[in-house]
Amino acid sequence: MNAQNKIAKTAREMLKVANIDAPPVPVDKIAKLYGVEIRFEPFQGDRESEISGLLFQEDDTIIIGVNSLHGRNRQRFTIAHELGHYVLHNDDMHIDRGYRIHLRSQLSSQAKDWKEIQANSFAAELLMPEEMLSNDLHGRSIDYESDESLIKELADRYEVSQQAMIFRLTNLGLVR
Repeated sequence: MNAQNKIAKTAREMLKVANIDAPPVPVDKIAKLYGVEIRFEPFQGDRESEISGLLFQEDDTIIIGVNSLHGRNRQRFTIAHELGHYVLHNDDMHIDRGYRIHLRSQLSSQAKDWKEIQANSFAAELLMPEEMLSNDLHGRSIDYESDESLIKELADRYEVSQQAMIFRLTNLGLVR
């Protein structure tokens, strides 16, 4: 099984365990089901404001720290991204700097930082599951220019940014 299939399968299994079959995916509920605590803190300062989230262990507790200064959609993506590190890369812990969904860092844009790329992919799979999107679109593809309002509606429904939704729909081959 290739890495992308493993990522998609893991996200689907988590949704099934959490009994989630409609958006928006309650990513905080999923984290709790897997024993992960979420803490919101304002990461301030020059470098700290770039930090979206971090994953660490305190005694026997796994914790996702989320920048409380960021918007709710970004926080949701951060939680999903850090959950991706937890389930895919549980051999070490990560501190993640600010990102756009399709560009984690200069390294990930060059496809060199595979853990960041995988965590982003996992977050997209978890927050915008292919089956749910297909059901919402009733088998049709989207024209980027004429369906701008539909993209916004989908982003609102899934509680993700429009940029994240466009990227996900493009990766699924649903944008023409």
